[in-house]
Formats: sequence, C-alpha cells, structure tokens
Amino acid sequence: MRVARSLALVTLSASLTVAGCYLGGPPDERTPVAVGPSPLRRLTNAEYLNALRDLFPTVAPTLPPLPNDAVIGGFENAIEAQQPSDVAIARYETIANLEADGATSSDTAVRALTGCDWSTPVQASACATQFITQTGRRVFRRPVTSDELTRFQLKFLAWQSAVDFRAAVQLTLSTMLQSPQFIYRPEPVVGDDADAIMPVEPFALASRLSFFLWESTPDDVLLDAAEAGVLITEDQIRNQVERMLDDDRARRSFWSFHRQWLGLDLVMRDEQTYRTPDIDPTWSPRTQISAERETELFVENTLMQHGTLRDLLLSPSAWVDGEMAHIYGLPSPADPTAFTAVQLPAVERAGVLTRVAFLAGTSHRGGTSPPIRGNAVELRLLCELPISPPPGANLSMPTAGPSDGPQTTRMLFETRTAPPTCQGCHQGLNGIGFGFEHYDAAGAYRTTEVGLPIDSSGVLLGSDVDGPFDGVIALSTALERSHAVHRCATQQWLRYALGRAPADAELPLLDTWTTAFEQTGGDVRALLVSIATSPTFRLRKAGN
Repeated sequence: MRVARSLALVTLSASLTVAGCYLGGPPDERTPVAVGPSPLRRLTNAEYLNALRDLFPTVAPTLPPLPNDAVIGGFENAIEAQQPSDVAIARYETIANLEADGATSSDTAVRALTGCDWSTPVQASACATQFITQTGRRVFRRPVTSDELTRFQLKFLAWQSAVDFRAAVQLTLSTMLQSPQFIYRPEPVVGDDADAIMPVEPFALASRLSFFLWESTPDDVLLDAAEAGVLITEDQIRNQVERMLDDDRARRSFWSFHRQWLGLDLVMRDEQTYRTPDIDPTWSPRTQISAERETELFVENTLMQHGTLRDLLLSPSAWVDGEMAHIYGLPSPADPTAFTAVQLPAVERAGVLTRVAFLAGTSHRGGTSPPIRGNAVELRLLCELPISPPPGANLSMPTAGPSDGPQTTRMLFETRTAPPTCQGCHQGLNGIGFGFEHYDAAGAYRTTEVGLPIDSSGVLLGSDVDGPFDGVIALSTALERSHAVHRCATQQWLRYALGRAPADAELPLLDTWTTAFEQTGGDVRALLVSIATSPTFRLRKAGN
C-alpha cells in the first residue's frame, strides 16, 4: 500500500513543474499554478452527521444537537471559524457513544459490522484485527497506520478481557469516532520547504472530493482508487467526479450550497414561524418546513437532471405538498403530506426567486420589505456587499398616517427613502425590490394591495445588465444573462469547495471558469468538474 501511494505521488509530481509553479505544456505554453492556503479543516455539522449516516446506515439513534457552525461569507464551512468548543467536544463524545452503542446493539449487529466470527480465541484475534483495519479505513478515510493498529489492538484486548468481545468493538468504535482523524481532515505533506507546492495526498484528495460533492465521507470506490494509485491524473479525477455527481448523495451538496449561497433557509428563522392574520392566518411552523423542502426538491431535482443556472432562475417546475399548493394557488395533491411534481403558473412563477422559501425568508411577518429583497439579490446573486445605513436611520416598517389614505408598501417605501441621503443606497435596493411586490410576505401572488393595483416595475442599476424590468420573471431573465451573476456563482462554488475565499493567485482562474461557465450555458455540473480537476483543488502548499 505504501509503495502504491509513493508511486502515485511521484506520478502526479512528474506531470507538474511544481518547483517552478507551472502546469503542463512546453515552456511557452505553461500557465502558473494557482494554489491558495490549505489549513486544517474540521467537519461541519452537516458533514459530520452525513458521514455517520453513510458509515452506519442502519443506525439511527436520537442525537443531541451540535452547536451551530459559525457562518462567514455566507457559508458554514469557513476555515477561519472552525475552532472547537467545549460543548462541541462533549457532544462529539456523546454522539460517538450513541452511534457505537447502536452499531453493536446485538451479536448480529456486531457480526454485520465486523464481517467475521469471534467464537474461538484465534478467530477473535483475527476478527478484531479485521474490524480495526476495515472500520478504521472507513472512519479515518485512509488505511490505519501500523502504530494505530498496534494501539487499537492493545486497547481492544484490554476491553475484551475486562468485559467481552462485543463491548470491545463498541468501545473501539466510540474511540475512533471521537478521534481527530475522524472529526478533522488532516492532509499529510512531505518535506520541510513550507513554500513548496505539492500534490494533495491521494486519500486526502478523496476526502476533498467527497466532502465537496457529497458533503460526506468517501465511499469504498473512491478509497480504493486512492489506494490503487488511480486518483492522480485529471482524467482519473474527472471520471470519479462524474460518477459522484450521478450519485444521489450529490443532492446534499447541490442543496447545501444553494441553501447557503441564496439564503434559502432564512424562512426557518424564529421570526418566520407565523404571519399576521391579514397576510396568511394559516401559516405555521409546518408551512416553514414545507417551504424549505419544496425549494430543496426544486434545486436537487433540477441539478440532478443536468439543469443549469438558467433553469434555477427560470424553470417553473416544482414539487408541492398541500401547504405549498395552497400558497401557489394550485389544487392540493391527493395526499397533501406528499410532494408531487407540478408546473407553476407561467405568468406568476419561474425559478428560485419566485419560491416561497426565498420570498417569505426575505420578508417580515406582517409585510414585505423591498429593500431586504433587493439587498438579497445584490448580495447573493451579484456578490455586491451591502452598505450599512447611516446612523439614526429609521429601520422600522413604514406605515400610513391616519389621513394618508390607502398606500401600498411600494408607496410607503418610496416616501420613506425619498431623501437624497437615502437614495444613494435605496435607488438600487428599491429598484430591484419593487419588482417583487406581486408576492406578499407569505410568498402568495397578488395583483392588488389595500385595494390598489400592484406596481412591480423596477430597474437594475450598477450591474452589467442594467435597465428597467417588470416583475421577478423579467428580473430573473436579466440576471440569467449577467456575466456578474455567473462570476458570483463561480466564486461562491469555489469558496464552498475550498472552505475559504479565493486567494489573489486564484482570481485569474476564477475569470477563466466564469467564461467557461457562461459558454456552457451555465452548466453547474461542468463547473464542478472544472473546480475538482483544477490545480487549485488538486495541489497544496506544504506550509499551510
């Protein structure tokens, strides 16, 4: 095994001019290798729980909650926010014990876990070694070292002598699940030159791929490829990536990325647990759950069917239950608790920006907020950072005075933000946000408000697709053509893949990928293949 791994590293090194930081081709055609930092990464809560489910699919104990992952730049896997806490460490111990207990709940379960018999002392010794070797490889995402094997064998023997074989399996598994080798993603490096650029070790690369594309641990196929030395070349990696994107586990990353990038889980905040009666008296926590699930199914199914960024922004396909059918004005499915494939009304809905999860998540309980919705588009789809309101700005919902007569939300915000000191920001925010006014705070479509017709005309300013539009479908059509939106999506996918913002050295590569992303018609899967097979993903600096 060690010989195979060494040969794998040598083969990959031979394909790269690492010392000079160049990749491929004759000297006049070589391009600089863009490699940013690679600090030690901890599993996010989602990665940790997905890994446990994949490692032990028949075990489903009730687990205590983990402390929330800190969010930086919109994502939960930011390297700079992954310091451990006492609470997290205590929960890891509790969860490890629960998982190990569930996996060894009977002799039958132990036999399924170990794959061997322990009836005689000789069989027990061989079975223990097999269990440590095979399970350790799956849990640590690499073969156990000889030192690790010896230490686990000694502990196993002591526990077996003190209790019995089944208890020894349980305690060994719990120990593995509490180890840094499972909770973190170490990447071994060779040499003392901190500035050296080198290939990511094959098993570490397998983990990079699996947590990027599946938000979980590598499967045996990926680990076997790493061990056999066939996870090295661009073609070999591409083959694995394409296989992984066709696997149902890819749904996790498709949804997790878009949930975080577009804020599609904001509908689950406590603020969104109900709507005021004049908005939707039937809104409940169940509606929140249905809204998030409906958008999750839309994103997952669209991308599993080789969908594009255009499809995400403009497709009317949906999967609705009774709760969502009510808000979308559709007949309830025969089973209102099940999600059924439908087409949303073409004049009312198209793409993710017209879904309840986005619309309600960017509203207040009692009404819409055009600036919040406008800011969501600028921040998340155009990667434009918001400008803080000036000191003393009135951030409350505007309301009409007793003698003002009926006024729509648009009219109230136009009055509130009319002063020149407000227009510097609100001209752009309102220009986008007013386009959403056909949708109330629950996401339901409306043509009037307080008896007055809705005006959903808006204008895009400061983008590469500036101009007037009318309604969110027209806005989404403009955004789908935008180079800035494609670049923002590319930049955010790279950030999600690496757990950090792109380094300066990687920005030219970001531009190249953006152009290719546009040329493929916004093919998300092709973009992920490009990232996973790139030098910035396959290489690392020795010193960080």
